[in-house]
Amino acid sequence: MTDEQNRKILEILQSMGRMDLYTSQLQNRGFDFLNRVLTMDEWNNPKFKKLLTSTIWNCSLEDIENILKMPEWDDPDYDKLLTSNIWNASYEEVQKILAIPEWNNPKFSSLLTSNIWKTTSDDIRSILSLSEWNDPRFESLLTTNIWNNKADEVRKILSMSEWDNPRYSKLLTSSIWHAKSEGVKNILSMPEWDDPKYSKLLTPNIWNSYYEEIKRIISMPEWDNPKFSSLLTPNIWNGNYLYIKQILRMPEWNNSKFSKLLKPSIWNNNYKQIREILDMPEWNDPKFDNLLTPSIWKTNRENIEKVLHMPEWDNPKFSSLLTANIWKCKYEEIIDRLNLPYWDERKYQQLLTPSIFSISISNIINGINLFKEYGIDEFISNKCLRHKTSNLQKLIEYLVQNNIPLLEKNKETKELKLNRILNCEKGKLKEIYGIDIDNDNIKGWSL
Repeated sequence: MTDEQNRKILEILQSMGRMDLYTSQLQNRGFDFLNRVLTMDEWNNPKFKKLLTSTIWNCSLEDIENILKMPEWDDPDYDKLLTSNIWNASYEEVQKILAIPEWNNPKFSSLLTSNIWKTTSDDIRSILSLSEWNDPRFESLLTTNIWNNKADEVRKILSMSEWDNPRYSKLLTSSIWHAKSEGVKNILSMPEWDDPKYSKLLTPNIWNSYYEEIKRIISMPEWDNPKFSSLLTPNIWNGNYLYIKQILRMPEWNNSKFSKLLKPSIWNNNYKQIREILDMPEWNDPKFDNLLTPSIWKTNRENIEKVLHMPEWDNPKFSSLLTANIWKCKYEEIIDRLNLPYWDERKYQQLLTPSIFSISISNIINGINLFKEYGIDEFISNKCLRHKTSNLQKLIEYLVQNNIPLLEKNKETKELKLNRILNCEKGKLKEIYGIDIDNDNIKGWSL
């Protein structure tokens, strides 16, 4: 391609605001190719606009034109297939794939997604024709992850004799398609699984890693240190050897302030994220000590900084809420809760306990409005707000219909309090009172 043609291509893409389409593959195609693709009428159809990405340059002009003109796209059932992945296939392959009769079988219909363009019609047919799909053990493996593999790989994995061993059968989930047959074989044959110390690591999470990495992780001498032994859980497969090594060797674990954070949830983060959190100067302030619990690994430094510096904590009304429970929410969610107008009324302030962060905003608002309707809103509790409002409505209606008071007297203080049924957890409702909260027919309940 000449410099002049390249200049024209850049001018067109800049004027469209589509410099994302400029790739080395496009340079190989040239200006005329670009011009013919961009002037296709199909781009005026919203259905096809999302297909105009840089992967389109993988296709020939003829394939692009033929694919876009296929009558199958008039069928809404095929809309989900219209992603830029389609340019990994030729027109002939797209035709063959869509014509595979197995898509009419409910067992396979969910596999017809845009991931299918990663493979070939021959591989697809070979995979779908495997007799193993008649075995209930393997049905859960029929997800679109399967298209990450060739037919021969799928066949080898399914035919392994190890699946007859109860120890390994629990590993049969669709995440296994992240691995290759040789890796699966090597992992399952590791002698470490005979050691109770490591056998608990045999969960589907293991397919997030690979054989050599697993060997390195399991061989780390740190697992002989009681300080780290509790971290040896399936969550460890969320990380890699280097990150794990860096994390375990951090000097902060010798500080009692931070050592209590050594819990399996730490593997939800990588070394950099953990380093950022532990380096925060705020931990030098004793008033934040109670926030250093393993639940902090559910969040990140940016969120933590915003939360710790909220002026609301200087308000006596909210100061007691600054506990580790707060890490269940993002900063924006915390602000939304604290800005609710109910806290200006004393009768609702009993709800201002750390458990408020375990209750959704909609449950708080709708629950209070419901209790207002029945004149019992001053007795509302966080326990009852854990129920969906629709379930609370059913419980209240049930009590009213059966002439059971919504309030009862405290035997010692004689003060009124909410009927214990409204404060009861779902499981206890069924176990103690015979109330199945998930049964919409409240006449079918019985005390």
